[in-house]
Amino acid sequence: MIVKDLYEGGTEPKFKTIDTHPKAFHEDQGCVHIISGEYTDVIIQFDVIQAREEKDDNGDNIAKFSFNFIICENPNNLDLTQQVFKDKLGNILQNLLQQHFKRQDAEQDRTSSTETSS
Repeated sequence: MIVKDLYEGGTEPKFKTIDTHPKAFHEDQGCVHIISGEYTDVIIQFDVIQAREEKDDNGDNIAKFSFNFIICENPNNLDLTQQVFKDKLGNILQNLLQQHFKRQDAEQDRTSSTETSS
């Protein structure tokens, strides 16, 4: 099992991604293991994620996400249907997306600097 600590300051709860879990639904997609706070040791797998653009109160475009998730482990039998838990998963999803885009930008920067040097 490969574990990556993708927590970046400011996101609560802290979490790690794990590549596989016996109760995961999607074989080609990792899971999120929460490692701090009230939901410690809960493991989920994001399922359907949808992004849409909306206008905020100032008329600016903002991204909104909706998602489903699969519970792989809930050792303390917590109520994971509450909005507070879904909000925390939203923070985790946002952090995962930011990390993805940072890696993508860094990769493009390396490609660009390799192409321009002779």
